[in-house]
Amino acid sequence: MPTYEYECTKCGFRFEKFQGMSEPPVERCPECNGPVRRLLSSGGGIIVKGNGTGAGAAPGCGRERPCCGREERCDKPPCGD
Repeated sequence: MPTYEYECTKCGFRFEKFQGMSEPPVERCPECNGPVRRLLSSGGGIIVKGNGTGAGAAPGCGRERPCCGREERCDKPPCGD
């Protein structure tokens, strides 16, 4: 769920609201009950679980395991170097 930033058009109070994307936007200021507007923000980050290569994808050569396929690392550089 993203965090949205709002600003009151009456008193200028700024606040953030953690809410689902399908929830309606906040309409009233929690300080003065004046109208608010949602601000553009730099956005949230993307959370990647795992190694970021996709489900079940094999690691690149020499990254997670040596090129030879052994479980332990060796002193050899990755293939292609």
